[in-house]
Amino acid sequence: MDLDPAVIIAQLHASPSDRVAALRALKNDVIGDLQKKTLWVQHGLIPHIVMLLASREAERTANGKDARRPFRDGATLTEDETAQLQALQLLTSFANAGPAFLLPLSASRVLPAVLSDFCLRNQRPEIVLAALHVIRDIIVAASSASAASPINLQSLADIVFTDSCLESLRRILEPPTSNHHAESEINIVTYAIRVLCREESHQTLLVDAGILGALAARLATFAVAEGYVLPKAENRARAEGLEEYIPEPPISSGGLDDVLGAIAVIVTDSPFRVCKFVYSPSLLAIFPNFSDAEIQYSQSSPDPIILPGKRPTRPKDPEIMDLLLPGTPFYPFIQRYNGGFSSSSTQSFRESPAANSRPSSKLQTSLVSWTPPEESVLHCAELNVADIESPLVPWLIHLARTRGGNEALMAASVLTSLYKTGFAYKVRESSMGLLVVPILLGLLEDAEAKMKDTVKSWTSHDVKTRLRTIEETPAILARLITDSECMQKAAFECGAVKTLCKLLKSSYDASMPAARSRLWSPDGDSIGGTGGLASECRLGDEGLHPQLIHRIRVRETTLKALGALATFKEDFRKAIVDQEVVPYIIDSLNQSPGNSKQAKEPDVPQHQSLGSKPPHPEQNPISVIVAACYAIRMLSRSVNTLRTTLVDQAASEPLFRLLRHPNIDVQIAATGCMCNLLPDFSPMRNSLIEAGILEVLCEHAHSLNSALRLNALWALKHLVDSASVDYKKRCVEQLESGWLVQLICDDTEDKRLSSAGAGSERQVAANTSDAMDEDVDMNNIVDEQYRSWPANSFNRTTSTSPKSDIRILQLAEQQLEALKESEQDPFRKARDDDLAIQEQGLGFIRNLIGGAHSTNGPDSAGDTTEMIDYLLNALSPDHLFAILASKLKPKVLHPFSRRGSGSSENRIIPPQAKIIEAVIYILVHIAASIPRHRQLVIVQTDLLKQLAKLFNSQDREVRVALCHLINNLTWQDDQSDASACSHRATQLRNLGFLKKLEALGQSDDELDVRERAKSALWQMKHGY
Repeated sequence: MDLDPAVIIAQLHASPSDRVAALRALKNDVIGDLQKKTLWVQHGLIPHIVMLLASREAERTANGKDARRPFRDGATLTEDETAQLQALQLLTSFANAGPAFLLPLSASRVLPAVLSDFCLRNQRPEIVLAALHVIRDIIVAASSASAASPINLQSLADIVFTDSCLESLRRILEPPTSNHHAESEINIVTYAIRVLCREESHQTLLVDAGILGALAARLATFAVAEGYVLPKAENRARAEGLEEYIPEPPISSGGLDDVLGAIAVIVTDSPFRVCKFVYSPSLLAIFPNFSDAEIQYSQSSPDPIILPGKRPTRPKDPEIMDLLLPGTPFYPFIQRYNGGFSSSSTQSFRESPAANSRPSSKLQTSLVSWTPPEESVLHCAELNVADIESPLVPWLIHLARTRGGNEALMAASVLTSLYKTGFAYKVRESSMGLLVVPILLGLLEDAEAKMKDTVKSWTSHDVKTRLRTIEETPAILARLITDSECMQKAAFECGAVKTLCKLLKSSYDASMPAARSRLWSPDGDSIGGTGGLASECRLGDEGLHPQLIHRIRVRETTLKALGALATFKEDFRKAIVDQEVVPYIIDSLNQSPGNSKQAKEPDVPQHQSLGSKPPHPEQNPISVIVAACYAIRMLSRSVNTLRTTLVDQAASEPLFRLLRHPNIDVQIAATGCMCNLLPDFSPMRNSLIEAGILEVLCEHAHSLNSALRLNALWALKHLVDSASVDYKKRCVEQLESGWLVQLICDDTEDKRLSSAGAGSERQVAANTSDAMDEDVDMNNIVDEQYRSWPANSFNRTTSTSPKSDIRILQLAEQQLEALKESEQDPFRKARDDDLAIQEQGLGFIRNLIGGAHSTNGPDSAGDTTEMIDYLLNALSPDHLFAILASKLKPKVLHPFSRRGSGSSENRIIPPQAKIIEAVIYILVHIAASIPRHRQLVIVQTDLLKQLAKLFNSQDREVRVALCHLINNLTWQDDQSDASACSHRATQLRNLGFLKKLEALGQSDDELDVRERAKSALWQMKHGY
């Protein structure tokens, strides 16, 4: 080493000029030289560099100076400031050296020093930018860190996303003036958010801190720069008081992909966060909603801006931003109008704006030749908030189609969030299948083809960009096409199955990266012989190879995309199976991929010799295992695949092992797969029963996790279907009848939240807990959805930000407040969980007392009778029928009762159709047994009165189930049952069932309902 460590460290604590000289000498010595960086770490250099930053912060605080003064740009740096800048640049060099340096950086407390107000709110933009470079390089290193590293992306996010740091980041995203330093700072901050923000808690913090609003304003600058502001938007904004929110264009065109990516990871699929983004003042100002016809005809003051609505309905006439999109069979806009696009509208969207002026709208020239029909003027008056879609939606579609690479990808990601949360027209579904899905697959195929031809290093910028495209595109595609048959069809027709299967195979078949070479050391395998040194003086684990990280990420995202494609269509599942990709999916269920294959094929040669074992054997993380479970669950919806390919690959074996996995998310995913592996037609059912699936599922049904309880009950419901009487009884004993009653009767999650939230109000809660959820009697239940009366949530937090006096922003605040309450109310979430569990619990009872599908003889009928008697003895008839009756009654919720409020406002929750259906079919099975059981049902007057109110249910299955019930109740076994049958028919007629059936048979919209009603009506009259 040319420099004397003792002398250099002494200079770092000397005068400012000595510090600057020492830091410059250090920087020149270590930059580009990994070996010298390692040696300086061993000499304990990093803590001394950090002390320079910490001492300056402490000195500033002691002197009462504020680090938040306005930036001073252009003035000469003082010696102290130069030393600070050199120290930060030196730390950047160490952070850039890779994951091995995360240990000394963490032990030296680099992050607290760099994230302090002194660095991030410094008056010198050079210092702020240098501090952000340190953060960026630490994030890059943490992205490839191993599990042994003291810093990973999760822990790094916890450190960065704190109140003080988020305030500093928000200030950086909202610079008072735009310059090159500010642009560079914004690019780093958006990159950091895009990489780090993964947890919902962090997303909430970023929204509350104003980061999402700052990002939305930043996105608006790109729209302004390229002339996408709607015509007359400035007049609108001026009239509404939004003029100040129209931003100036940025001085550079880069960074759009990171801005869109940061927005995408924050909003994800949360309706509240998406709405917060859409209602950003800057976006409302440049993309106002108003009548297209008014642009042509209005000569007076502009009408008020209309807020975009959730679940908007498609208007008859096109909107301005749709002129950016090509016509499709679902959106034939251009063909509707004689004017169409003018020739001048085809000019490049990349034209540079005039100096010191805001670009004019690119849409203005198109409107010159576009004359809307006269009826559109009248149609404008009929629109309301719920009818309007934000112009963001067609603009994002346009960006996805006209941009390239990551910009198009991130535009599609934000667009997916808007569509999935209901802020786009439903009819967009088909057009997005034609306009967006092919673009995503084209990006994926293009990036993959270029990667095959590349000879560049894995660390080059172009390669990193392509790798990111390959990793992220399948995940975005999966989100977009999930639950959409038409978009799944579009993806399938674009060759998605072949492309995704090839990617998944390559993530296993590609050769493993060679182990990284280490610096030679006379002490052997230890890194530089530093095993006995303090953490800040030695290197840590060297991290994972970029190729290995890429393989794992591709594996996860392609599994998600394949699962999304296999959701509905049997043809798509068959195409996936035909690609011979199922063995790779099964291998993804194992934490150590390849072990199961080698165990089955002992003759397969080992790729690694004993002497060349890699330092980090390939391990599938939790995310890959969960994604593989999802893919198996979707593929197992196919009976053919279930009986052939999945059996051949022994899919049940790794899935059964995963039921005992220590991670709860894996347990939930594996238990969900069991729902499709346990029906009576599954060839894997018997092997799972022999392996002890019953005990595991009953244990999971007692879990405190509501999702695990739900999936376990769901699987148990299929397990008892068509099972023997002895096995059914064993299942009830293992599950415990008391626990089963609690699951279907009590609001378990609601009560747990109530008890946890009572706290200091326990005494008040004790006096009012009985009034929280009451059964009420209503004459007509026609709506199966939640019906809400105005009510203030007792757990609503009051915003500390001042209320706006701008009309449109006040309306936005009101809608955001209501949406936030609906989405984040823990009691609403808990009640939804309870209802889902109750539905599966009732389905479990239904299958428990149902006969075997494979037998129709007297033994089957006897089994049904025996199980009904067993159930009635276990639960008692009165208790069982009381529970069933309670499931048919609406509930009134008194949200203020626990706080002693005198408000009479409440919310009525009608029973859900699926729960009603399950209750009725339990009664159908009981009535299908012997006359004694039918007589038990007919004497339940209160229960029958509740059933009589359900004939006008909007759900078809409920009406069909009622017809089945009447058929069974009026069935006559033999002559000895004639008198009792006549009594049952008379009792039903007295309760009004006859008139209800006649109405169904004559006027129901469904043919199946009418025919079944006529059959029940004939039998009912025949039984008099």
